[in-house]
Amino acid sequence: MRSKVSYRRRPVQCLIDRGILFVRPFDAELVIRLEGTARRIWELLEYPIDLPEIADKLAVEFSGTADKIRADVEEFVELLLGKGIVAVCDTPTVAEQQRTRYLYLLKRALLNMIYPEHELRISHLRRFRTVADQSKDDWREETRFLRDIRYRHPDAYGALADAKQDCISGVTAQIPFCFPHTMLGLSGLDNLERCAEQVFAEEIPGDFLEAGVCQGGAAIFLRALQVAFGQEDRRVWVADSFQGLPAPQTKVDRASGIDFSESNMPGVAFSLQGVRDNFLRYNLLDEGVLFLPGWFEETLRRAAIGPLAILRLDADLYSSTQEVLECLYDKVLPGGFVIIDDYGIYPFCRQAVDEFRQERSIRAPLTYADRTVVYWRKEDE
Repeated sequence: MRSKVSYRRRPVQCLIDRGILFVRPFDAELVIRLEGTARRIWELLEYPIDLPEIADKLAVEFSGTADKIRADVEEFVELLLGKGIVAVCDTPTVAEQQRTRYLYLLKRALLNMIYPEHELRISHLRRFRTVADQSKDDWREETRFLRDIRYRHPDAYGALADAKQDCISGVTAQIPFCFPHTMLGLSGLDNLERCAEQVFAEEIPGDFLEAGVCQGGAAIFLRALQVAFGQEDRRVWVADSFQGLPAPQTKVDRASGIDFSESNMPGVAFSLQGVRDNFLRYNLLDEGVLFLPGWFEETLRRAAIGPLAILRLDADLYSSTQEVLECLYDKVLPGGFVIIDDYGIYPFCRQAVDEFRQERSIRAPLTYADRTVVYWRKEDE
């Protein structure tokens, strides 16, 4: 057993369906199905980890013996290595381990994966009688039910946990927007982390910018990455109207029949004060965070935005996506990343991106991070 090295999963496209994780390497048609212990091993490979540590964690979780598990772990990880979705890497230093523990916890806090039972409890209480209508026996039973809701409704809990890992935005609209601080999903946050790691490792200069921030979770994570990697001299630009999306104006947006404006979808409109307070909750509100309140066509062209290493768009509409790309794409340096949310679920967003790439003759491969997020790395043009 190679105990002196660590392993980490490669960036791949992931999809969860009814508790089963499907993994597809970007450069292959092969789809790998993972469930049970195999899926758990994949999850443990989120950050560099050696085989004995994987076996030790599985032994604790499943009440087994590490010595008996290690051979199976080694065989399975070697299988993943052979399929090109896991890589050998250096064993992390203590400082690197502390950083990954922070980022691991932060991602799950942003997604409300720490207290997901509360979402089920609130959903249940919305359907239950008022306290005044309950007898004492009913109240006691209801209290027990809420206490143990994760185990009373394991299927609902599992579906909620999978939605947070896969992609909350759009495809899981049954989850109230107000609970997590980001609708991006764990796979989307992982994508941000991997892009930032490459930018830092290759010393690509430039700030990070998110256009369309909702509650600010993804932008908060971008600043956390800068701080965790000692890159505080970079800045995070936070661009949003802070009053929801505009009503559809263009022919393409009107034809979609979808209206994301505050009057129709108040759940995605968060105030500037609310987003600032969310940064403050995570102790990440500092001079490196710059807010751009207002409609994109009024703010992006006038703001003194410098070179960008990461540009993330969550603009939804055809017109807004087009506006951000036209205003900011040229500010992204070669080697930097352009990340587009909603490309996989909204045809009008996809149309804006495809037209822009065609007009600019952008040949950099477009890669799916999950079912809705795509990204590409800017090349010399």
